[in-house]
Amino acid sequence: MRTISILDLNLTSADAANPEGIVHFGRFFDIGGDAETEAVIMNDGDESLSLNYNNIEILEPMYIGDMMQFRSYITHVGNTSRDFVIEGYKVATPAFRAGVMDAKPGDMVWFDEPVLVAKETCRAVVKKDCQRGRQPDGTVEDPWYEIEY
Repeated sequence: MRTISILDLNLTSADAANPEGIVHFGRFFDIGGDAETEAVIMNDGDESLSLNYNNIEILEPMYIGDMMQFRSYITHVGNTSRDFVIEGYKVATPAFRAGVMDAKPGDMVWFDEPVLVAKETCRAVVKKDCQRGRQPDGTVEDPWYEIEY
């Protein structure tokens, strides 16, 4: 069974990196990391520690107002390691940015197909004592356990 996490987000001025409204790609790592964390919680019932990011491809710019979708797929489950593919898609953009001349503030252009903006692979680790098994409905079974000192 493949574990997939999908996060939808509207980029705001808090994400901006410059006056032109371009969003810094560090936000891709932040939000993609959140999708990765959600996938590993569904798979193991606990968070992970990211070891590395590889094969980073930045294909399109992200702007303030873009509607984004971040997808994280677990592609391999090892003893403690988890491998991921993380993708960011633009699903809509402000109409003025798409060239609509008479666009009103708030008008959006929705794409027929999401546009791949960036993609990367990642490896994370979940310690053995934190692996509680699959959490298909999002409910973590027995999140509290005794710690021996």
